[in-house]
Amino acid sequence: MRSIFAPPRRPQTRAAEASPAQIAATGASGYGAGDPVDNEPGWRPLGSAGRREVPYWTHERARTFSVAGYRSNPMARAIIDTYTSFCVGDSGVSYQVTNAQVRAVVDEFWADPRNNLSGIQELFLRDQLIMGETLLELMEGQGSGVVRFSPIDTTGVTNVSLVGGNPLWPHQVILGQAAGDERRVTVAAVDDGTGLRTGGAMWWTPFKTLITDKRSMPFMTPILDWLDAYDTVLSNLIDRTALARYLVWTVKVAGGKEQVDQFVRDRGGLHVPRSGSVEVHNESVEWSAKTAETGAYEDTAANRSVLTMIAGGSGLAKTWLAEPEDANRATSLTMAEPVRRRVQGVQRQWLGYQTELSRFAVDRAVAAARLPRMVEATDPKTGETYEIPAAMAVTVTGPEVAAADASIGAQVLLNLSTGLEHLVQNGVLTRDAAAVAARKAWEDYMGIPYSSDLGKPDADPDDVATAVDDAKSNKLGRLAVVGGAGRSDT
Repeated sequence: MRSIFAPPRRPQTRAAEASPAQIAATGASGYGAGDPVDNEPGWRPLGSAGRREVPYWTHERARTFSVAGYRSNPMARAIIDTYTSFCVGDSGVSYQVTNAQVRAVVDEFWADPRNNLSGIQELFLRDQLIMGETLLELMEGQGSGVVRFSPIDTTGVTNVSLVGGNPLWPHQVILGQAAGDERRVTVAAVDDGTGLRTGGAMWWTPFKTLITDKRSMPFMTPILDWLDAYDTVLSNLIDRTALARYLVWTVKVAGGKEQVDQFVRDRGGLHVPRSGSVEVHNESVEWSAKTAETGAYEDTAANRSVLTMIAGGSGLAKTWLAEPEDANRATSLTMAEPVRRRVQGVQRQWLGYQTELSRFAVDRAVAAARLPRMVEATDPKTGETYEIPAAMAVTVTGPEVAAADASIGAQVLLNLSTGLEHLVQNGVLTRDAAAVAARKAWEDYMGIPYSSDLGKPDADPDDVATAVDDAKSNKLGRLAVVGGAGRSDT
């Protein structure tokens, strides 16, 4: 794959953040990029929301290389699959509904074999990471309000119209360039009059650079060139390694060309001696074996540097992608927290989109009079009931990003337990007061019922972590059956 950003036209004496060609390719200057046909400066697509929109040809090349990278570059696939597995894999994506009537509608929407939302989550998120955008055509049954959807390839999107020129309020997504072939789909939004979501499409653009951008770039855009470099260095090393397996002989013959030609004739040609054979010659002939140097050490060091850039740009720890032997357990745990935060950011955005899609289905059921506009919801923690709009009764949740969270939390609570024990021994707290503090801290921090047996200072952290995981799984199971007629999605 070639670089998606053009290299500088002339050598630079000092490193810069971006070359003029890169600025033009990314639209970063604010004055528009060069026209790809005649390189006319200051060119900008008609109707752009912001002055720093990415030119369409850069956008399309990034999409092309992202798809090709996932299909052919192992490191690109590892990055995308890691995010997909942590965000929606493992226990999968589920939904919490606090009203029985609303849950029936959400069950119908998710379990519809034409939608199969639970079964396509990994493919769904992978597509958005690779393409950078998601466009879903929403199809609503007349009278029933039942919602189904159909993905649309975002390659065909040529523009996005806005409500009042506000980039935060997309109005219509425009597909096709020719006037006769142009197609417009209205983006779903809350109607100010009815308070219900309505529209013909879901338009998700999670990886914008600026708030004024109308389009989103593929997730791997910043690291595509580095992935290409990593692949190039490794491929060159493999080629040289294969070349090094071939042995080349140089033969020095005393005398001039006549003596050399005579030696070749007497020997019968320039063939390589057979393995295990004996080559007899006098002191006027000297044989030397030659092999090619692979440069493995230099290439390995270079690839490590490139991999560091790839890992940093993708938001993952280097040890998660390759070369785990270079890091000990303490280093890996230290790097886990920022990685977890970045992966959780992607997951939170994705779950927000899934929640909005589910709430759209609920609002259309309200519009079809299948559900009341306001419903009674029950708080699963306190049991308190209150009235909310029907769509607000559903929330989509995903798996915990880091399995080690429970173990870390367990160790924190055990340290708290030890501290309280010292306070009791020193007479600062009574034993009853320490017990109340420990129980309150446990329930607030872990969100599960307190267990005095596991809260002792000498308890095994692994036992505490296991108990926390089991309790949380049981809690999710209980939440899933609220109004679900005995159905459990653990």
